[in-house]
Amino acid sequence: MLERFFATDSNLLFTVARLVLGIVMLPHGAQKLLGWFGGHGWSSTLGFFSSQGIPTIIGVLVILAESFGALGLILGFCTKLSAFGIGITMLGAAIFQRQNGFFMNWFGNQGGEGYEYHVLAMGLAFILAFSGGGAYSLDGILSEKLK
Repeated sequence: MLERFFATDSNLLFTVARLVLGIVMLPHGAQKLLGWFGGHGWSSTLGFFSSQGIPTIIGVLVILAESFGALGLILGFCTKLSAFGIGITMLGAAIFQRQNGFFMNWFGNQGGEGYEYHVLAMGLAFILAFSGGGAYSLDGILSEKLK
């Protein structure tokens, strides 16, 4: 069971997908968890989610997925779980943003951002959740040790 969880191959394309998604997601997680990059931190983020009708446990899972999940992707550790968490988070965010339309708000003429970014992140997360972390991942090392 654990061997399948950590299983991956040495495909560099999966490595690129893992690093790109992790690097893009980490600042979003740091905003919510630590208040970095103009974010509001743990308490304020949970308060915002609560004010939007999002249960606290879902808010906690979002913060953990975007911060520790992103770190997991960068390191290639628990890639499938990390990608799954980020993918579900992006699905929720896309549903939450759907009233703003598909496109990002490049020219400031929408009420908010669209969900195109979320769809891209979900696509990368889907690939990684099934493929694993690729080359240069801690999962690959653990998988070899478990064999």
